[in-house]
Amino acid sequence: MRCNVLLVCGTLVLTSCAVGPNYKRPDVPAPAQFRAGEAQPSQTSFGDAKWFDIFQDERLRELINEALQANYDIRIAAQRVLDAEGQLAATRSQFYPQLGAQANAGRNGVKSPLQSTAGIFGVASWEIDLFGRIRRASEAARADLLALQENQKAVRQVLVAEVASAYFNLREFDAELEYVQQSITARQESVKLVKARLEGGVANQVELDQATTLVHSAQAEAAQLERGREQTENLINFLLGKQPGTVARGASLVDQRQPPDVPAGLPSALLERRPDVREAEQQLIAANARVGVAKAAFYPSINLTALGGYQSTDLLGVVSRSGFAYGLGGVLDVPIFDAGRRSGNYKSAKAQYEEVLVNYQRAINGAFRDVSDTLIGYQKTKEYAGSALLLAETLRDQSTLANARYVGGVTSYLEVLDTERQRLNAEQELAQAQRDVLASLVQLYKALGGGWQ
Repeated sequence: MRCNVLLVCGTLVLTSCAVGPNYKRPDVPAPAQFRAGEAQPSQTSFGDAKWFDIFQDERLRELINEALQANYDIRIAAQRVLDAEGQLAATRSQFYPQLGAQANAGRNGVKSPLQSTAGIFGVASWEIDLFGRIRRASEAARADLLALQENQKAVRQVLVAEVASAYFNLREFDAELEYVQQSITARQESVKLVKARLEGGVANQVELDQATTLVHSAQAEAAQLERGREQTENLINFLLGKQPGTVARGASLVDQRQPPDVPAGLPSALLERRPDVREAEQQLIAANARVGVAKAAFYPSINLTALGGYQSTDLLGVVSRSGFAYGLGGVLDVPIFDAGRRSGNYKSAKAQYEEVLVNYQRAINGAFRDVSDTLIGYQKTKEYAGSALLLAETLRDQSTLANARYVGGVTSYLEVLDTERQRLNAEQELAQAQRDVLASLVQLYKALGGGWQ
């Protein structure tokens, strides 16, 4: 008899419908190509590459590996995934009968004879998911888990980009500081030259003051660069989950290898590659399932309970009865009036779904914009770096010529002063431009969904 009841209930669960809307991916059209991308985009995308193929500096690879193991945000994201796994397991447990045990003992009676009772029972309870409330709740919990797994990938993606960008900033500080230190040495030699010319009567005190000013300005610049370099080292160590300290270097800024081309690929493939877009869709799936949970609350629910065990009664020790006792029961919960609680929850669930839908649409269009921005940024930054290199080379020649003209007595020290300032500024701008090219490459890789594989 009991087997037949379970069979009927199981059949009801399998054949019953889950109320509420089934999820369907919203139609968000993708452009035929990225703005500033290839006229005929290829299937291959720069974002498909593994991060360790993009960054060839061995020391940078080591830093990224360390960060992926010990970074605080990475560890927090991992615990959030474990939390969601537990929530999903707890939700899915409602599909199955809940088993427990009860024990009781008592003695009661207003008049004689008093009665004593004792018993121990096994208890089983089961909610028949007739209208899919548990299935929708499980669907939402699973989507929550998948969303957090995509978030974990996004955290890894951001971390790879942050470590790489910070490392390139560090190498840029190193390059600038090297230029400034070389300039300080050259300017100190210039001061010695001007002093000798002053003693020989072919220079004046103003020229000596100008030469000394160049040394002091370069020394002040070096102090600023040293501050930025040390703070960047501290940032890198923080990203690695470590205390502040020095950071070992690899290749110099100009020796960093870059890929020969960076194809953007098909815009439609971006939606499957970027973890933030995938996370937004899983959040939409969860919100859609919760609409079904709220709608299922309008329908009746059926709960079955079964109890069986041993019970004993003793009437003052004169008469006693003991043996197996059992009970079967069911509860049909039919909603009639709740002062708008269920309606309010349903309205809230639908509004939350619409909010998450807008967020999903924004994430997609934001991804397209992100790629277009970084594509044009990378292209124009490379052009600027090429111009900065030509300018630096020209000013190096001018500085050498100005010093030669001053030594030969053809011009005043003012020309040396002006060209030297321009040369150092150009060297620093060149280092910054070379850093910006690498940084924009990192941002393009991230925008295309790379960095988390």
